[in-house]
Amino acid sequence: MPLRRVKQQLAMAFGISGLVMATFFTVACAKDDTAAQASSTSKSAPAKAALKDGPAIEFRGTLSGDVLDMSPMEGETFTAEAKHFLATGENPYSGNEEEVKKGYTIFSTACSGCHGHLAEGKLGPALADDYWTYPKNETDKGIFETIYGGAAGMMGPQQGRMTVDEILHVIAWIRHQAEENVKNGGAAPHG
Repeated sequence: MPLRRVKQQLAMAFGISGLVMATFFTVACAKDDTAAQASSTSKSAPAKAALKDGPAIEFRGTLSGDVLDMSPMEGETFTAEAKHFLATGENPYSGNEEEVKKGYTIFSTACSGCHGHLAEGKLGPALADDYWTYPKNETDKGIFETIYGGAAGMMGPQQGRMTVDEILHVIAWIRHQAEENVKNGGAAPHG
């Protein structure tokens, strides 16, 4: 029986506790798949920093406070970095120049129409300055919850539109852009 079907049956049978359990099993099974894939890859591949995995922490919607469904969207497989974030709230892409560049590419196509090409604000607020509409966005976990679950106004939830990994890349770029603004003598103007 496919893992997705098992997870759905558990969620229906046990309600919220079933969903939490199903999420744990999804992460645990994906971890086993990752370990199997890692053992079959070439030994000459560059070593990556060890990432902490474990049961997912709780993520809550910025507006509602409701627990967010962190099940992978159809066709999504959580990367090791996404699993690390879901277990710790720490973004492993922060400060990684190559991953930050990927974040800008995603931001420029998915977010810049409302937040501006440099996150300076447009229809949506500035994101690369020192003011947050929602103070929880000062943390990577908080801004993830806002992006994933949506915010007031036109900011709909990105759950099902962007993968967890894509959101983490965007957050890494937003943090990098804010640091660049501080280095260059100020913050981006508010939107």
